[in-house]
Amino acid sequence: MYDLIVVGTGPAGLSAACHAHKNNLKVLALEKGEVGNTLVFDYQKGKYVMAEPPMIPLRSDVPFQAGTRESILENWGTTVTEVDVPIQTSEEVKAIEKTGSNFTVKTVKGEYEAKSVILSIGVQGNPRMATAPGADLPHVATRVGDPTIYENEDILVLGGGDAAIEKALALSHKNRVGVVYRKEEFFRLKDALDREVKAKIASKQLTPFFCSEVVRIEEHVAYIQNVNTPDEPPFKVKADLIFVSFGAEMPKAFLKKIGIKFASDSANAPPVLTKHFETNIPGLYMIGSVAGYGLIKQGMNQGYDVVEHLLGHDVEPVEEPIIRDDRLGMFGGSVDERLDTLRALVPLLADVSDPIIREMLLASTVYRDIKPKTLIYREEDYSDSLYIIIDGNVQVKSSALGEDQPAAILEPGDFFGEMSLVSGLRRSETVKSTKECVLVEVPRRAVLRLLNADLSVKRKIDQSFIFRALQMYLLPDADRTFLRSASTRAKTMTYKQGEVVFTEGASADAFYLVRSGSMKVSKQSGLAGTDVVVNHLPVGTYFGEVGLLDPENPIHQFTVTATKPSEAIRIKKKDFSTILDRYPDFREQLTQNVQEKMLSGLEVSMRESEEGHLINRLMDKGVFEGTDVLFIDENECVRCDQCVNACANTHNGQTRLYRTEGTIYGSLLVPTSCRHCENPMCMTDCPPGDAIVRDPNGEVFIHADRCIGCGNCATNCPYGSIFMVHERKPKELGAFDRLLALVGLGGDATEEGEQTKAIKCDLCQDLGHGPACVRICPTGAAMRVSPNDYFKRIGVGSSSEQTR
Repeated sequence: MYDLIVVGTGPAGLSAACHAHKNNLKVLALEKGEVGNTLVFDYQKGKYVMAEPPMIPLRSDVPFQAGTRESILENWGTTVTEVDVPIQTSEEVKAIEKTGSNFTVKTVKGEYEAKSVILSIGVQGNPRMATAPGADLPHVATRVGDPTIYENEDILVLGGGDAAIEKALALSHKNRVGVVYRKEEFFRLKDALDREVKAKIASKQLTPFFCSEVVRIEEHVAYIQNVNTPDEPPFKVKADLIFVSFGAEMPKAFLKKIGIKFASDSANAPPVLTKHFETNIPGLYMIGSVAGYGLIKQGMNQGYDVVEHLLGHDVEPVEEPIIRDDRLGMFGGSVDERLDTLRALVPLLADVSDPIIREMLLASTVYRDIKPKTLIYREEDYSDSLYIIIDGNVQVKSSALGEDQPAAILEPGDFFGEMSLVSGLRRSETVKSTKECVLVEVPRRAVLRLLNADLSVKRKIDQSFIFRALQMYLLPDADRTFLRSASTRAKTMTYKQGEVVFTEGASADAFYLVRSGSMKVSKQSGLAGTDVVVNHLPVGTYFGEVGLLDPENPIHQFTVTATKPSEAIRIKKKDFSTILDRYPDFREQLTQNVQEKMLSGLEVSMRESEEGHLINRLMDKGVFEGTDVLFIDENECVRCDQCVNACANTHNGQTRLYRTEGTIYGSLLVPTSCRHCENPMCMTDCPPGDAIVRDPNGEVFIHADRCIGCGNCATNCPYGSIFMVHERKPKELGAFDRLLALVGLGGDATEEGEQTKAIKCDLCQDLGHGPACVRICPTGAAMRVSPNDYFKRIGVGSSSEQTR
């Protein structure tokens, strides 16, 4: 009879077994593979293992600090020898049964009895496999092993989590490596790993295939499909080797056979555990990744804590003081009680499990004693955190609702900021405190992990977004109770790039509001015999009302297509009719706008047919994604290049404008110069974090003193508007050179610096009187404008667009 049997000797199990043995418990550790199986099985040779999270100390008899896989295994082996822990390897556990107060553990070699059992089996022994045809070919694997044996190979890594990126980085030193990932960005990575992979991408040592999946595998070849353009054929890439890293699945069949209960029927649901990691079966504990905690340090601390509990010692988890005293210091009671208080206060988190909330809190910042009338953020600011109100009130005011509309008051338990988080656009409201407040700011990456881990949070954020979008863009004066009811019946629809929402002539059955991305509106042209684009619909604009307002001809008069991955709020015809009946002024406004829209559509369609589909070409080139785009009217331009020279003279001889490299649309030239995009991709991969930033006016600029020259921003700019150069600096001049300069005979007064820097248009922000290229233009041909505003002025768009 053992006091304790530990199943699994990964980091968590090894920590538990060593601590139990050192405290004179009769313990047996059973391992189906080797000691430290997590590192042996899943980690490749030479891998550098990080000790995350950094703010939490290690509490274990087993050493662990950041280092190579081999050094950590060596230290663990030394510890096991010194402590003399009884471990039996190559002995897989097949069943665990409880009779009375004791357990019988059945393995492939025999049976053992114990008073308590700790399950630390991990999940890496159950990797998810690729399902594409050809995934069973011999060059497709899940484990890298020793990355140094591969050289001059074309390799694909499938997946975007920590394990996938670690494999890709290890293989990229001597091979050509690509990473295929279904998402638009790597959002789940540890911070250090995130910085490293971005640097590799910037230096062209690693190629990412975002929004993509492998749909077929052949010898030396893989076929990759962009998930946003499923109608386009997949493209072929070389692939001598393919490593699949889709994560692993919890062995739920085995755990349910034992009798362990889970929080829900969801595939990702965690087991039901007490604060001491005890399951619903008294005496049976679960720790580490199988319990929902994926970090090595977390699992090792849990192994130590469970043994302390078995010894009768009152011990709290190591992160407990951080969560209790800092993150949840405003509440009373134990951490579990404080977490329950948080769930009861914040409906958004009501159904979220302990591990997920703890991870979110550790990544968040708590602001206490916020004074009344403190500005949290301003409308048009560029930030994307989510805020949760713990105490006090804030007022939310949007210019889109009109000056006469009173500010909305949010109370403890409410959250705000989700509009920008979801849409990726600037803040649509100004938020101020009305009394002393306590707020929790959750950064975007932490929210994305939360959304990915718990569907209940996504549903609630979606519901809140729909309500506030209806209020802000459509019905600012509507009764809030009515709007909340209407929002529960609305649905968020997702569209891939190029996907048609509805076609001209189809039956009108719903009203739509653009939630993220953008749409283009086209109409069949009798003159051209093709679809002609007549409008662009950014976030906050609506469509579909034309057919719904004409009972005698209830069909769509236009075709609407997503120009990039987009979402739209869909309101069924019946619910839309209820809104119109309740708010006749809104019906009248829409009816007037429909008439204008039809006339505008006809006029633009005719003009577009004559001018060669100008709007469609501008959309295809992403011009409408900009907020401040440089246009040059070719009918007025005299090709003097004073705009280019003025830019260079303003920036130490380095121009950020290339007129001759631009693209001409009709009589409009869009030269190669920064467009200050609404949702700038250049800002997503800056390792320093603050070298490329956006000011409150929406202008994107680079801090030269913070730029490390990695090139990530230049790589991520879709329009080639960021340039990597040796920064020019003033040249040291002698007395004679200074004299020549005074009479205009001096040469170049600048020279190249040693370090490479990123440069781009900064709208001449330091001058204080606008872009030099526009001011210097002798004919007025150069202009910087918002594309949407510009095209509204020339007749594209309609008053039905409720844009900010």
